[in-house]
Amino acid sequence: MSVRAEHALLHDDALVLRVDEAVATLAEPWLPLHARAPRAGSAPPATIELVARADLSVDDAPLHVEQPLLRFGGVHVAEHASETLRFTGTSRVRGEIDLSNHRARLEARPAPPNPSGVHAREEGDVFSMLTLSAAFLAGRLGAALVHAAAAVDRDGRAWLLVGDTHAGKTTTCVSLVARGGWRWLADDQVVLRGDADASVVVEGWPRAAHLDEGWSDGAVTGRRASVDLRDRWGERWLARAPLGGIILPAVRAGDPTSARSADGALALTALVRQSPWLMADRGAAPAVLALLRDAASRPALALSVGRDCYARGDLLAERLAPALERSSAR
Repeated sequence: MSVRAEHALLHDDALVLRVDEAVATLAEPWLPLHARAPRAGSAPPATIELVARADLSVDDAPLHVEQPLLRFGGVHVAEHASETLRFTGTSRVRGEIDLSNHRARLEARPAPPNPSGVHAREEGDVFSMLTLSAAFLAGRLGAALVHAAAAVDRDGRAWLLVGDTHAGKTTTCVSLVARGGWRWLADDQVVLRGDADASVVVEGWPRAAHLDEGWSDGAVTGRRASVDLRDRWGERWLARAPLGGIILPAVRAGDPTSARSADGALALTALVRQSPWLMADRGAAPAVLALLRDAASRPALALSVGRDCYARGDLLAERLAPALERSSAR
């Protein structure tokens, strides 16, 4: 029997990932850096299993359906039966979620000693399927997985940086942490959860960030390098923080950096756009959408990110300060 590692993905062990040792390398790029072994004796409400199947063949992989519920990366999500979703991707990796029982199971071939192009496709499918599994199961737990960064201001409030790829989320987050006196939760994925006092709490899922190679020198090279944020600024990392508001960054290199208030409708639109799995689970969608609406009711800022603040977290924090002060007064 393959050795299986367990990783708690949420602070209360509500969602646990179990990975067979033979396919552990396929999960490594996705696994958040904060994941740890669950507490002894805990029985998680929701689980994801990544299982090794050496006998998987091309015939075992279901064909892409013509009208899937959702396409994410190279993965198609199809409704297999009531409360059951199936995944199919570009490789022989396959997956299924039992929504009613809060269980997901992914199957993949053991990683070869010398990775090849096929292995790269399997790694990509596993990354997308793990994201989808976590998103659907989080929704069934009343939480929301969102493609966003989160930085924490000096008052301890988490600000979601919400936008499409290359909107400036990672650069803004890292600049504020490295030189602006802020702390951070994650640069790419966060989980929103309601708290007992009716607040919204943000949990970060940190991974290695991809920054321009010239960032530390304030130069734009167009080449990205992987940076382990917890290795560089681990003392400034927080596991969770109450939501303060939403920041909508947009890179406008030739303009001076500025921040202004944005309305809640714009913030909600951005949150929904960065939660593409939202409407694929009809059972969880109303509660998840209500949570996103609650988040969008917090102060929202539109941030125009200019070259003048590139790698200048001190100046970026200074430009944000007036807008943050106005939001505090609301």
